[in-house]
Amino acid sequence: MSTRKHSRQAAHHSINQGSAHKKKSPTAAIFMGIIGLIFGLSFGWFTGGQQWAWCLAGGLAGLSMGYLFGRAIDRSLKP
Repeated sequence: MSTRKHSRQAAHHSINQGSAHKKKSPTAAIFMGIIGLIFGLSFGWFTGGQQWAWCLAGGLAGLSMGYLFGRAIDRSLKP
C-alpha cells in the first residue's frame, strides 16, 4: 500500500514542477498573423476598388497566410 501512495505523490509532484518552469511566450505565428492581416486588409482595400467585401477577403487571406508562415517559423526554431 505504501508504494502506491508514494508513486502517486511522486507523479503529482513532477506534474506541478514541470508546469511551473514552462512559460508561454508570444509566438511568431501570432505576430505574423497580425502583420498578414494588416497587409491583407490594405491590399484588399486598394486593389478591390475600396469595397469592404474585398477588404475582408484580403484580410482573411493575409491572416491565414501570415499564421501559417509564422507557424513554420516556430517549428523551425523549436529545439
